Amino acid sequence: MNAVEKAAQRLKTEEGFRARSYRDSKGFLTIGYGFCIDFGITPRAAAALLQAQVQELHENLMEYSWYAALDVVRQSVCLDVAFNEGLHGLLGFPNMIAALARRDWPSAATECRVEDEKLDASRYAPLRQLLLTGTV
Repeated sequence: MNAVEKAAQRLKTEEGFRARSYRDSKGFLTIGYGFCIDFGITPRAAAALLQAQVQELHENLMEYSWYAALDVVRQSVCLDVAFNEGLHGLLGFPNMIAALARRDWPSAATECRVEDEKLDASRYAPLRQLLLTGTV
């Protein structure tokens, strides 16, 4: 075990885990294992957090046969939606999911829409194209 792993293991015990933000003993907004939100986050730490969150979503979604049967590109679209809408938000697209399950890509693309026109045009339009073609 290297120094970083030893320190991280010890810090987990010392800090304890809190899933929701709280004020630490100095009044700073903190979350997780003593991560101070008030100090901001580096791009490297943010990228690691993003990777961990998307990996966790993927593992949760692999429990669904319709998701597990998809190709990587279409899985990535589902992950994008789940990241932004939450897992239950993605599951709130039942017509899209049904179309994905039957490999009806045009219908899946049609069903991949949100009411916010600006968001639909900027974020969901490219996702629809990915669902339709299965290529990046």
